[in-house]
Amino acid sequence: MQRDKPSAHDVPDGPLWVSVRGAGSPTVVFEAGGGEDSSVWSELEWEVRERFEVRTMVYDRAGLGRSRPSPPPYRVDREADALRLELDRNGITTPVVLVAHSYGGFVATIVAATDPRIAAVVLVDANLAGFFDDAQTQRLLATYRPQFPALEQAAPELAKVMIPVIEAYPATVARLRQLDIPAATPTIDIVAERTWVETPEEIEAMRQAHRDFVAASSHRRAVFADGSGHHVMRDRPEVVLDAIAELVAAVRARP
Repeated sequence: MQRDKPSAHDVPDGPLWVSVRGAGSPTVVFEAGGGEDSSVWSELEWEVRERFEVRTMVYDRAGLGRSRPSPPPYRVDREADALRLELDRNGITTPVVLVAHSYGGFVATIVAATDPRIAAVVLVDANLAGFFDDAQTQRLLATYRPQFPALEQAAPELAKVMIPVIEAYPATVARLRQLDIPAATPTIDIVAERTWVETPEEIEAMRQAHRDFVAASSHRRAVFADGSGHHVMRDRPEVVLDAIAELVAAVRARP
């Protein structure tokens, strides 16, 4: 299958770098994980666009990939506001299928809870506030803070982005506890067999948080990605493609 050449929409003419390609409804918008840019979706985006005949949007959050950094302080709501702004700027109206990986699950949750354009959500081993109790948040800080000096030396520009994101985790989690993806929004929650946490206790706590999330609405469905690491889109791309296909069909079937 021949991939499209870059289009005029690939020009970074706004606050964030955005690529909008293809035509058709719904629009599938991809949200990357923490410290990653839109390139994590490069192998999947074109296949979604061509196979399902939809418009797609990928973008780089502030300070990542080809997007300029934003001024401090860091707040997760600013990430959600930036995505809504880019949807507006690129003329994207309802319906949108939002596909979010890892930390992008936090951004997707806020946008889905506050923007009526979001018609369906695919979570790809995504962050859920239910996993991050106070003890887990403190464990995360205790794990990553000692790594800051090495990150600043090896990747100073990335460190400028990621250190504020990590330090803001207590406030971010507190914000995410205040809202959720609407219960009526069709959502497929993909959980990787090998996620980013490592201890048996943390793995079980994370899986329980995802079970609780799915059980809270009849419009949510769980998918377990056997044999996959945290980047399900790379290890088991067909799992993510199947989820997107299901929700694209569901959105199109609406009266």
